[in-house]
Amino acid sequence: MTTTVVYPPRPSVDRSRLPPGPRELPVIGQTLRYLRDPIGFMQEAAAYGDLVTMSVKPALLLLVNHPDLVRDIVITHHQQVGRSPNSEVLRYAMGDGLVTANGTDHLRQRRLIQPPFHRSRIQGYGAVMQQFAAQHPRRWQDGQAVDMAQEMSALTLRIVVKTLFGLELPDDARRIGAAFELINNYLVTRVNQPPRLRKLLHALPAPYTLRFKRARARLDAIIFNLIAQRRAAPTQDDDLLSLLLLSRLEDDSGDSQLLTDQQVRDQTITLFAAGHETTAVCLTWTWYLLSMNPEIQRRFHAELDAVLGNRPPSLDDLPSLDFTDRILTESLRLYPPIWFWSRMAFQPLQLNGYEIPPGALLAAPQLIVQRDARWFPEPLEFQPDRWTPEFRESLPRFAYYPFGGGPRQCIGEAFARMEAKLILATLGQRWRVHHDPRHRASMLPLISLRPKNGMPMYLERR
Repeated sequence: MTTTVVYPPRPSVDRSRLPPGPRELPVIGQTLRYLRDPIGFMQEAAAYGDLVTMSVKPALLLLVNHPDLVRDIVITHHQQVGRSPNSEVLRYAMGDGLVTANGTDHLRQRRLIQPPFHRSRIQGYGAVMQQFAAQHPRRWQDGQAVDMAQEMSALTLRIVVKTLFGLELPDDARRIGAAFELINNYLVTRVNQPPRLRKLLHALPAPYTLRFKRARARLDAIIFNLIAQRRAAPTQDDDLLSLLLLSRLEDDSGDSQLLTDQQVRDQTITLFAAGHETTAVCLTWTWYLLSMNPEIQRRFHAELDAVLGNRPPSLDDLPSLDFTDRILTESLRLYPPIWFWSRMAFQPLQLNGYEIPPGALLAAPQLIVQRDARWFPEPLEFQPDRWTPEFRESLPRFAYYPFGGGPRQCIGEAFARMEAKLILATLGQRWRVHHDPRHRASMLPLISLRPKNGMPMYLERR
C-alpha cells in the first residue's frame, strides 16, 4: 500500500523578502547553471551568506550554509519539514521504505529497523566483511591496472548480499547487482526532472522505462522468493531479511503486527541501496586520497603493520587503528557519498531571521558545509591529522554530517563505518595503490558522489 504525501504548492514570495543570492535570469532563473554544474553553482552561491536564495525554477530553493542552520532544520524544525518531491522518484524502486517515509510513518519505520542495527547485531557481520575483503584480491596481481570504483562496488555488493539475504555465491551477487545497477541508473536519470514530466515519462512505455520495470521485476522475484522460502521454513539465521521477517510494525492505534511481504520487500530494497552504493563510493574516494598522498599512505601501512603484524584484522583491532579511522573521517569530509540533501517546509518556519513559506526547499549540502574554511583550515587539503579529540570537541555539531543528523540520521552509520574500516585494513595490509597519472579524478554528483569515469589505479603488492 503506497503512502500518499500531499506537498504544499510552490510558494509565490516577494523576492525582496528572501535571503540574497545569485542574480536571476528572466523566466529560467539559474536553472540551467544549476543543472549543468550543481556543485560549482552551490559553491558560488555560498559566497552570498549562510542562507542563500538559489533561483532554480520552478522551485524556491534555499541553500543552507551554516552548521547552526543545518541543526535548526534537522532538529529544531524537524516536525515542520519533510522529504522533498524529488524523493518521490525513489519510490519507483524502494516503495514505502524508511528512506521515502515522512513524519510519523518515518518514526514508526525507524523504530522497526533499529533493532537489527543494534551494535551487538552489526558486530556479528564483522567476520563476513573481513572474510570477503580478504578473498576479493585473489585475482589481483602486482602492477595490475584496475578500476577501483568497480572493485569496491563488487566487494561491497557481495557483503551486502550476504548480510542482507544470507546469500554468498558470486552468481547471486551478480544477478542482484546487475538488476540494481539498471534500477539505480534509471532513478538518477529521473531524479532531477520536473515532477510532472517525470511522472509522464515513467507512465509511458518508453524503452528505458520498460528496461527499468523489467529489472525491478527480476529483483522483486528474487526477494519475494527468498521471503516465501523463509516463511515456509523459518531459520535462526541473523541476516537482515530474517530479522525483518520477525519484526513488528506499530500502527496508529498502538497495536503491532508482522510485516507483509511487500513491506519486507520495500525495507530490503532500501537497506540494499543504502548499504551498497554509499560504502563503495566512500572506499573509492579513500583509496584515491591515499594514492595522491604517499606519506599518508606510508603512515597508514605503518599503523597496520604495528597493530596487526601478519594476522588479519578483527573487530577488536578497530579501536587501535586510530590513524585509519582519521583517514576515513577525513575522506568522508572531502567526499561525502551522499553529498546533498534537501527538505521541504510543510509549515511556515523562521530561519536566520527570514520567514520560510510552506513549499520552499531547503538544501543543506554536506559537500559545501564540510569544505568551509570557517570550520576546516585549508579545507581542500587531505589532512587526517586534523581530527584530534580537541578539534572534534571544538567543531560545531553540524559542520560535519556525512551521515545526516536528527531523526533522519543514517541508521546504518555504525555498519558502514565498520565495513569501510575493515576493508581498508584488510586490503591495505597487502596492497599499495597508485593513481593512474593519465586520469584526472572528478566528481559526478548524482544521488551519490560517484567519481566520473571511474577510478583507474595501479596495484603494488606490499
